[in-house]
Order: sequence, then C-alpha cells, then structure tokens
Amino acid sequence: MTPFIRIVSLCLSLALSMGLSAQEVNFYAEADARQIVVGNYFEVSFVLENAQGEYFQPPEFEPFELLSGPSRSTQMSIINGRRSQKMTFSYGLTINEAGKHTLGSATVTVNGKTYKTDPISIEALQGSRPTAQGATSQGQGADDTGEFIIEAELSQDTGYIGQQITLRYVLYTTQDVRSYNFLNTPNFDGFYAQEIQNYRGRPERVVKDGVQYVRRVIKVIALFPQQKGTFELSPANVNLGVATRRSSSSFFFNSNLKPVRLASNAVELYITDLPRGAPASFAGAVGDFFMGSAIDKQSITKDDAVTLTYQIKGDGDGKMLKAPDQPYSDLFDIYDPNLLAEESKVVGDRIETTKTYEYLLLPKKEGKLSFRPELSYYNVDSNKYETIQGQLYTINVAPSTGRQTADLADREVTLPPPATSTKLRSRDSFFFQSVPYWIANGALGLGLIGLLVAKQVKTKQDSIDPSIKKHNKAKKLAIAKLATAKSAWTAGDTKEFYIQLRKGLLEYLSSKTYQDSAQMSKDDIKALLSENGLSDLEFDIMDIMTKGEMAIYANMSSGTEGEIYDKALNLIEKIESTLKK
Repeated sequence: MTPFIRIVSLCLSLALSMGLSAQEVNFYAEADARQIVVGNYFEVSFVLENAQGEYFQPPEFEPFELLSGPSRSTQMSIINGRRSQKMTFSYGLTINEAGKHTLGSATVTVNGKTYKTDPISIEALQGSRPTAQGATSQGQGADDTGEFIIEAELSQDTGYIGQQITLRYVLYTTQDVRSYNFLNTPNFDGFYAQEIQNYRGRPERVVKDGVQYVRRVIKVIALFPQQKGTFELSPANVNLGVATRRSSSSFFFNSNLKPVRLASNAVELYITDLPRGAPASFAGAVGDFFMGSAIDKQSITKDDAVTLTYQIKGDGDGKMLKAPDQPYSDLFDIYDPNLLAEESKVVGDRIETTKTYEYLLLPKKEGKLSFRPELSYYNVDSNKYETIQGQLYTINVAPSTGRQTADLADREVTLPPPATSTKLRSRDSFFFQSVPYWIANGALGLGLIGLLVAKQVKTKQDSIDPSIKKHNKAKKLAIAKLATAKSAWTAGDTKEFYIQLRKGLLEYLSSKTYQDSAQMSKDDIKALLSENGLSDLEFDIMDIMTKGEMAIYANMSSGTEGEIYDKALNLIEKIESTLKK
C-alpha cells in the first residue's frame, strides 16, 4: 500500500467515526432502574465527562428517600492518544409510594457555565414474593423458586439475508450470582454466528411479574442470515454459581457457591430475500451504512489515471459486502477495484465492518469531468433502498502527451499553388538538388506517412471492443494478481494468498473466454477448458480451487503454498501458449 493510500485510508476512517469531533462537556443522569418495587433500593448517578466541575448541586430527592451517598469517583483513560475523563456522584434511594415519580435535575459549573441533567422518571410498583407457582408461570427459563430466569432475546424476529440480528441471553436474578457457564448454545444452521467477546453490559433493576430482579446480559451473539426460511433456535443450558451465606468457619470470608442449572426459552426467526429494484450501486450492504472517498489528483492528461479511494462502514454482513459499481462509466474506464483494507470491530453489542477499496479511473474524454461516488444500501429501519452520494469531484483532463502528433494527423495537408513563372537557379545556389535537399524532402515525406499511420492505428484501437482489450491484457493482470498473492504469503497471510490466487485465475479464465468471473462455477470452468482444448489442465486448476476454498472457508492450509503459486504461473503460461496456436 502506497503512503498516499495509507494516509487517505486513515483520514477516511477518522472522517467516518465520531472521533473527529472535539471532546465536548457532557453532564447527564442515569439510574440502574426505571421500575422498582415499592420499598426497594436503587441507585442514581450524575456523570460529568471531559471537564473538571465545581459547585455540584444534587436535585431535591423528595418523594424519594435518601439511603446512601454521595459517593464520588473519578475515571481517566487514554485510548489511541485520545484522553477522556469522567466524574461520577452516586446516591442510593428508595420510595414507599406506588406510582410514577420524577427525580429533578442536578447542576454543576464548568468554566463559569452551568450545566444541568435531564429529569429521570421512576415507576414504583406494588410487588409480590417469588414462589414456585410464580416460577411456573414464567415457563421455560426460570428455576423452581422464581429467583432466577434466563431468557433469549432477539433484536428482531424477522430479517433479511445479510442483515445483522443480535441474540442476547439475559439473566434475571434476585440473588448474588457470582459465575455462569453455558453448557450449550443452538447450532445456528442457516446463519453465520459470531459471539461478542468480553461484552460488558450495565446491570439494571427491573420489575417482572411483580418481582424486582437485577437484569444482566450474560452473552451476546451476532447472527448474519445466509439463507431464507423460518428457523427455530433451541434453548441454551446454563450453570449458575450462586453465593450462599458465609459460615463463621469460612476462611478469609470466602463464600460457597451453589450450582443452579437453567434452560432458556427457544426463539424463532423468519428470514426473507431483499425486495427487487436494487439500485446499480447496491453491492450487498444491508443495515446502517456510511461512506467516504478521496482522489489522489485533480489534474491529469488523457493518458493518465486517477486513483479513487473509497471506504464503506456499516453493520451488515461484511462477507457479502462488495465494491459497488459507480455511475460514471460514461466518463471513465473503471477498472476492477482492489480491496486495500478490511476491519471488523465490536461497537457496543454489534459488529461493525469497514472496507477500503481502490478504483483506477481512466478518462474517456478531455476537459472538466465531474462525478460523485455513491453507495446504495438496504435500510432495515425504513425497509427501502437508500443511496448515499459522496463529495463532488472535478477532474481537469488535458490532452495526452501524444496529442500534438495526433492533431497534426487530423489536419488537411494543403500544397502551395503552382508557380506562375519559372526561375532558373544559378550554379552558385548550393542547397537546391543537393544531398541535404533530398534528405530533407525524404524526411518530410516519411513524417507525413508516419502521421497517417499513427492516425489509422489510433482509430483502430478506439474501435476495439473493451472485452477484447481485456482479453489481450489478461495475462498481465493475472500476473499482477499472483504477485499480490505472493506478497500476502510472504507476510504470513495464507487466507489472503488464496483469495488473490483464486481471483487471479478466475479473472484470467473469464477474460480469455469472454465470460463473467462472478458467475463462474466449477462446472463452468470445466466446460470452458473442454471447449478450448484445455481439458488436460482441469485437474491442476480444480486442485488449486479446492485448496483455496479449504483455506478461505475452513481455515485449513495445505502448507504447500509455494508449489501452488508456481503451479498457477505454469497454468497461465500453458493456457496462453495453447490459445495462441
């Protein structure tokens, strides 16, 4: 990756994140419960971010009763060179009156400016003690006392192929649960599933069937549907470690853990295809997406190229996300984009994918060419396709470096009128009919002939079908792909090695046989080899394809990448020599 591309990719990543905005002072209130049982405890915190405050003033707590506080804590962190700080004031409260109640605003002063929090609404409900009969009403997921419940919750029960759906396993408990262990989870047939590791959700107090529980998310799995249909996710079984009362003989106040086994409820998902009518720039993005772009130059000649760096960021299935077609092929010859970088990271309880592509644009005409990159995606909230248009770029395209010669070839050659009188030269005139005279005339004649030939060649090249041009450059492009594959292998990235190797072979075969590489199956490859008298190469090509699939999808490497690389080069040479005969 060139220094320019590295810089552009970094800038695009920053522009697509919220990190570009300056750190603002933020003062807010949060409670660990929105509903409580009358007489139960809950905690409210007032948080000041990115500032040192003074003159903090809590709200009037009535009709709530203050049980503890204030407890003050500070936190500071530096992530990727960015410093943040947080100051928290916490209070323990209760209320003895049923109904909806409002806790007013707290205030704090920062640099002479007063900030205040939004009020918080708390609902107090009349409660009941958990019983075995109450637990039975909970159904699957509760223990026989009703003190523990585990539920499987989906972010939605209907979705589309390529959409991210979040599965959460939520524990409701009235006891001190110190540990948990999943004995099994569903098979997730029909989905690509990825667990969100080290998820840290904030516990909260909730009221469920008249009982106040602590609600805590203990496992999060991102599901990406791969096929349509109705799917049932079977119950998950979990072992809990519940703290029991410490006995007087306990060593250093250690408590015993009592095992409790629970099974969650089963859930059902209905997955369907995306609707028809996708825009041309749709390339598998389903969910919530953003885009950014940059170009490396604004002024070029007609025989030069512009590099467009294009970044997509969103929460859909990254494996289905491709580089979209761009709507300005009337202005440029657009070469197949290269994937420069791909990154997936966890944001909250979801997975976010960022892909950076490089497009090579060759102008078809001179002058000022204006275009906007765009991205179309399916918005699952509005249930429709939406198109994002990027920045408007204007490229100044000057004549190519050989344009002056071509212009001369386009002009009509006009001979001077014949002389009306004859004037004999004297013997003293040296140049006329001398050797330099005839050399000059011969050079002029050859120059005119060369201009006419150049014009004919240019006209012939412009009339060649683009697929034929691609056919003629197939070997060169394939060798470039294989060089990229070798670089990945040298860097220790076996998966990328096979991705680039397979892509190079497929694109080479498709260019040589005028087929679309995206639609080529193994049967298509066999048929193409047979039709072109290359059946003897079938075993070697299928061997490369199979080992590539095992490495890419099953993470199984053969350990013979060097031999496979040499085999691919030899195959291209054999095909090239056979098709030329």
